[in-house]
Amino acid sequence: MTPLPALATALLLGASPLTGGGDVRIEGDVTYQVGTGKLLVEGGAVIRRGGIVLRARSATFDPATGEVRASGDVLLTDATRAVAADAVVAVLGGDFEAERVVAFVKDRPVDLSASASADEARRAGPNRLTFAGTRLRGEAGGRFRLEGARLTLCDCPGGGAPSWEVAAREADVLPGKRAILRSAVLRITPRFLLVDRPVPVLALPWLYLPLGDRQTGLLLPEAASSEASLLTITQPLFVTLGRSADATIAPEWSFGRDGAESARGPGARLELRWAPAEGAEGRLEAAWLRDLDDEPGGEGGHRFAIEGFHAQRLSPATALRTTLRLPGDPVWIRDRAGGALAASAPHVRSDVLLTHRRDPLVLELESAWLQPLRPEGTVPGETYGTFGSGLGAGSRLPGAHALLLPVAAGPLRISGRAGAVRFAPPSGTVDSAGRPAAARADARLEVSLPVLLGGALSVAPFARGAAAAYSFEGAGEAASAFGVVGASASTELSRRWGKVRHTIAPRLEWRLGSGAAGDPLAGIAYDPIDLARGGVHSAAPPGGFQQLRAAVESRLLGGGAEVARVEIGQDLDLRRGRGGETFASAGLTLGPLEASGSARLLAFDGRADPGEPVPRISSGLDRFTSLGAALRLANGRGDSLHAGFTAVGPGGTGLLVAGLDPLFDLRPVPTAESAEGSLGVRIAAGGATLGYDARFPGRATFVPSCVDAAGERQVKGWQVQEHRASIAWDSPCRCFRLAAAIRVDDCGKVSPALSVSLSRLGEGGLLR
Repeated sequence: MTPLPALATALLLGASPLTGGGDVRIEGDVTYQVGTGKLLVEGGAVIRRGGIVLRARSATFDPATGEVRASGDVLLTDATRAVAADAVVAVLGGDFEAERVVAFVKDRPVDLSASASADEARRAGPNRLTFAGTRLRGEAGGRFRLEGARLTLCDCPGGGAPSWEVAAREADVLPGKRAILRSAVLRITPRFLLVDRPVPVLALPWLYLPLGDRQTGLLLPEAASSEASLLTITQPLFVTLGRSADATIAPEWSFGRDGAESARGPGARLELRWAPAEGAEGRLEAAWLRDLDDEPGGEGGHRFAIEGFHAQRLSPATALRTTLRLPGDPVWIRDRAGGALAASAPHVRSDVLLTHRRDPLVLELESAWLQPLRPEGTVPGETYGTFGSGLGAGSRLPGAHALLLPVAAGPLRISGRAGAVRFAPPSGTVDSAGRPAAARADARLEVSLPVLLGGALSVAPFARGAAAAYSFEGAGEAASAFGVVGASASTELSRRWGKVRHTIAPRLEWRLGSGAAGDPLAGIAYDPIDLARGGVHSAAPPGGFQQLRAAVESRLLGGGAEVARVEIGQDLDLRRGRGGETFASAGLTLGPLEASGSARLLAFDGRADPGEPVPRISSGLDRFTSLGAALRLANGRGDSLHAGFTAVGPGGTGLLVAGLDPLFDLRPVPTAESAEGSLGVRIAAGGATLGYDARFPGRATFVPSCVDAAGERQVKGWQVQEHRASIAWDSPCRCFRLAAAIRVDDCGKVSPALSVSLSRLGEGGLLR
């Protein structure tokens, strides 16, 4: 290797037209050709100028024009790209041509000056774009044209076949901005199907692709399915709207399913995203579908929905957040959801919340719209109205609250709240639960005296008072007041064996509450703050109450982490001299195993209030007011086994309607008993995750009939009601995602679901 001194090079160059600053440095066996004035470099040529480096087996350099002709394992690099070719003709920093090219465009500047081969250049930092072709013509500004082109955004480890690529007769590329492809063919390499070579799947005469973050252009098509659409094909167009906003316009076509639930026809989505300032961001999506299927229990014609949010920190102490979820019909979410859980939602909520904190005070303004849905199908003759307004669901429209966080006043701690809120249906004076529209003002104050006795016993007596005043639309006025005193006492005993620590923590809680003084509510409670005389119309037990809860918790810790936990306890109704619920819970973490469980039951006395519902089918689970268990076994590779079980007995648990002040309330809940279990497994297979889940009732029960939508049938406990198999695959090349699932219920109904994304193009526009 014979370096040509920089001084001699500068003299030879004279007034070189080379673009860019700095001297040219040539390494290799250099020969000066007197007749032409060119430099011949052999034996491994290296030509550098600034951050631009050209390597080849041999090269000629013309100092007068700055032209370089190189052949044999050519590698041209700068801070953002590496071009490997059989032969290159280039002006350093200017135009160039190359034959049989493979190139890598980096997603950020990288030092490639030491890369001696194309493979080294590929591995030096993430690649935003990889392309290859038979002939390349490039310009000084970075734009280039490629014949016989193959382009991909996949950055595959080891340089294997990309998960997807686009082949084209010609490509016009502005790196970091866009690519225009003519006679394009999309090819994928589905390795999870044991196919390791690109397979053609889609031909396009013309294709415009954005190549950088937030570049306007067409994204690759997407495919997905839902409860009512066998397949929805979408062609997104990403549009940049300045530095702080962008949009995605996505026309689509949905192919319906056979059966009672179907959504078929053309549609479109418009998604807007913005981030106008630091600490402010938002998204709004409007969706439209021209549903050509008008099946019984479903919807047809023009359908739409609006969804989005805006969050903004207005000052260090003030924040605003609003959320919109407004489906245009009662079965939109059922039809468009990708999973059974979302499809079964009985309602959706839209709200706005403005908070201002000035320690220790928090001020809130809020409003909420609760929109009912019909996941089981529309009801004949029902008037749904705009966003569910015809069903008369009660909503908070609006409310204001002031919260006093616990603050010290000498040895005392004081906290409280005051607020005003209006509850009303969107139209009319009575909501669907029979409650009149009402305005409520409420106030609450608590004073406590936490003390530590003997350095071991923590005692916290407290006194709390609350009042509420109501103005009912067309039903007069009401007011009530409520008082509670109580105390808690707890301690902790522990011992240690090396790194293992065992603790035992007994705890007592006592509460004495007066009966609500004043007027009864005109309907059932609006929320857990309501206090009034009138039995089931109050969010607290009728009359006064005196309650005690005794519990002891045992914990085992190893290495600072919890290994095992067990708690047992008993609720006591001291006013009536009878027992409440006995409860127990446990948790275990042992290496790859995590397990937990809880149970509540009336072990000593039944419910004191009449009206406990009688189960239609008796079961041993009727002894429990609630029961739950969960288990998960996983390894580091991603394989896992999980199981879950939850049950609520007839009348429910005393925690469901206790409100804020009593420890428990044993009035029966007017809901039927239920029990449900699930079992699932996940298996990591290369880049894919295979899954299986089963769902089953935990007790004999009645479910909808398979042949009559209005009928029902009896099934046994533990009889699987639904099987679900799934596969999720995220390409190791970071450019291809696939998720597919198939659900089969015990009626034989098959519901496939699919989601395919071949691109991360434009994802930088998802503002955060």
